[in-house]
Amino acid sequence: MILSRRNLPLNAMRAFEAAARHCHLRKAAEELGVTHGAVSRQVRQLEEILAIELFDRSHNRLSLTSAGQRLLPGVREGLDKMAESTLYLDPESMSGSLIIASTPSISAGWLVTAMGEFSRQYPEVELRLLNIDPLERELPTEVDVAICYGRPEVGQREIIELFQERYFPVCHPSLLEGQPPISRPEDLLRYPLLHDHHSLWPRWLSRVGIEGKAQQQMYLQDSYQVLMALREGFGIGLMDRVDVHRDLDSGQLVSLFDDTIEAEQRHYLVVEKEGRSIKRARLFAEHLQRYLNESMLE
Repeated sequence: MILSRRNLPLNAMRAFEAAARHCHLRKAAEELGVTHGAVSRQVRQLEEILAIELFDRSHNRLSLTSAGQRLLPGVREGLDKMAESTLYLDPESMSGSLIIASTPSISAGWLVTAMGEFSRQYPEVELRLLNIDPLERELPTEVDVAICYGRPEVGQREIIELFQERYFPVCHPSLLEGQPPISRPEDLLRYPLLHDHHSLWPRWLSRVGIEGKAQQQMYLQDSYQVLMALREGFGIGLMDRVDVHRDLDSGQLVSLFDDTIEAEQRHYLVVEKEGRSIKRARLFAEHLQRYLNESMLE
């Protein structure tokens, strides 16, 4: 059956999203305030409507099938947007400034895109962006939301682990034109390697068992400068998927190998605890987490 707004089974989709998130029907039922059997029936109903299995129920365990994995992000986003829209009914409750702090490389990269999307949806919120240093321990008191590299001291604020960067080699397709194919990690040494201040290339080359140096190197200050050089086809750089997912999806950049190395620190989201935070700060924090989840799933 082809679904439209007229026949969209919202209750079944709510049951599916909760069951998929918990991978447990009883926990989903407790969250939704219904019986275990009701969740099971609603999920089965959705599977019958779509004529496809969304869950693998073998071995007395619940897990998503590949179809369920493809459906989940869209259902989750739709439910989140419906819930968010109720907060947007009174623009006066959202109006005012929101001070966001982040490290320079994050500020210059994907954070601006996330802020732009939020600003289109909530134009009455005045966004202000401040830079903080990586590994900064104490955050400015005026900051409403912070994205930190390394765990800071947060006092009474709430801290949420966002992600740990995992770097892999990427380049612009034009760099490979007219050249022998790259089939082994050793082949990368024929090309210029782009570095930032994290000095990631020695670690990655050691990870794949390569000794030696590329014939040409370019040393830049931060990952955003490396990204700009990558887009111009100046060499091969190590990037995290959050930074380059749109470039990879559009074909502007290509991934060369799946081998990754992890950043030494994780990224954290800091916001005032619920009840103390302003509504726009909490809403932006949720928007940011959703943006990152979608970036990593693509």
